[in-house]
Amino acid sequence: MFDRKKYKDFAKKQLKGRWTTPVLVTLFCSIITSLFATPDIINDLSENFSAIMAASENAYSSELIFESVFSPALVYIFRVLSIISLFIVFVLTIAQIYLYLKMSKGPQPVKFSDFIDGFSLWGRGILGGLWIYLWTFLWALLFIIPGIIKSYAYSQTLYLLAEYPELSVTKAMKVSIEITKGKKGSLFIMDLSFIGWAILAALSLGIGYLWLVPYINMTKTNAYHGMLKDAVTEGRIKEEDLRG
Repeated sequence: MFDRKKYKDFAKKQLKGRWTTPVLVTLFCSIITSLFATPDIINDLSENFSAIMAASENAYSSELIFESVFSPALVYIFRVLSIISLFIVFVLTIAQIYLYLKMSKGPQPVKFSDFIDGFSLWGRGILGGLWIYLWTFLWALLFIIPGIIKSYAYSQTLYLLAEYPELSVTKAMKVSIEITKGKKGSLFIMDLSFIGWAILAALSLGIGYLWLVPYINMTKTNAYHGMLKDAVTEGRIKEEDLRG
C-alpha cells in the first residue's frame, strides 16, 4: 500500500534535529549545478542568436557579431561541458540518495562526510543515470505521456544501485519497473503534493528550497523503502533479485 501521508510525516520526524547536513548538501549541489549550467545557458543563447541571425535582414553583419561572440571552438567547448554537467548531476544525485538512505535507516546524526562517501558510487551513478536517460528519451519519442510514465517506472533505479552494490544497472532498472507497478500514479500525486510548498519556497527568493528539497528527498526515500517492501512481501521481488 502506498501511504503518501505516512511517508511525508515520517520524513519530518527523520529530519528533526538533523536538518543541518541535508540543507548544506542541498546548497552545495545547487551551487555546483548552477555553475555547470552556465555552458548550457550560453549554448542556448548561441543557438537562439543563430536563429535570429538567419532571419535577420542584415544576416552578414549578424554573422560577424555571432562569430565574434561565439566562436565555433567556444561553442564546442560549451557543448562538451554540457555533457560533463549531465554526468555531474548523476553523481550528485546518487551521492544524495546515499545520504538519505543512511538517514532512513537510523536516528544517528549524519555529517557532510556521509554525502562525500556517496561519491564512491560515481560510476554507478553515471551508468544508471545514462541508462535511465536513454530509455526515457526513447519512450518520449513516441509521445510525452509514455516518457513521463516510464520516468516513474525507472525512478527507483538509482536508489537500488546505491543500496545494493552487487546489483547491475540493467537489473536495477528491471526491479524498479517491478516495484513501481501500480504505484506510478501515486508517485505522480506525491510529487504534486509538494507544489504548495514549492510556491512558498519560490516566494522566499528560493531560500525555502534549502529545506524543501531535503523534505522531498526524505519522503521519496521512504516511498522507495515502502514500495520495495511491498514487492518483496507480495513475492514480486525475491532477495536474490537484489544480489546481481
